[in-house]
Amino acid sequence: MLTSFSAQWFTAYYAALGSLLISCGIYLILKQHSLAGTLREMARHDDPPGAFRSVLKYLLLFTLPGLILSFFPFSWIELIFSLWCLVIIYTLGQMLLQWRVVSKQILTTGDRLHKKIRFAGINMISLGVVMYMLCYILISKTR
Repeated sequence: MLTSFSAQWFTAYYAALGSLLISCGIYLILKQHSLAGTLREMARHDDPPGAFRSVLKYLLLFTLPGLILSFFPFSWIELIFSLWCLVIIYTLGQMLLQWRVVSKQILTTGDRLHKKIRFAGINMISLGVVMYMLCYILISKTR
């Protein structure tokens, strides 16, 4: 029972996260110049953007059950994925805690900011493809 639920959880999680990463990556690439301006505007404020906190909160909300479910049945792939997500959450959380330093770096980046946004978009697309590959491997194992 728990094994079936675990497989369904990770299948849905991989597919949803993959779709989200690919669509957000495409959006970042297409709107890199306008997003650079928006990010510069956000960097002028002392408090970190609430949207960033929400993304981290929901990623944590979905990662913790995944971490537990990676043990039923034990799967190295799901465990490593869940730990990787926790590292991402920790790293981004540190950036939000150090928002004053990060915002100064954003403001001093200047015209190179849109290139960094494009690079982030390309990485998001590649990670989305990896999520679909993990979903395919999981579906192949459960057949």
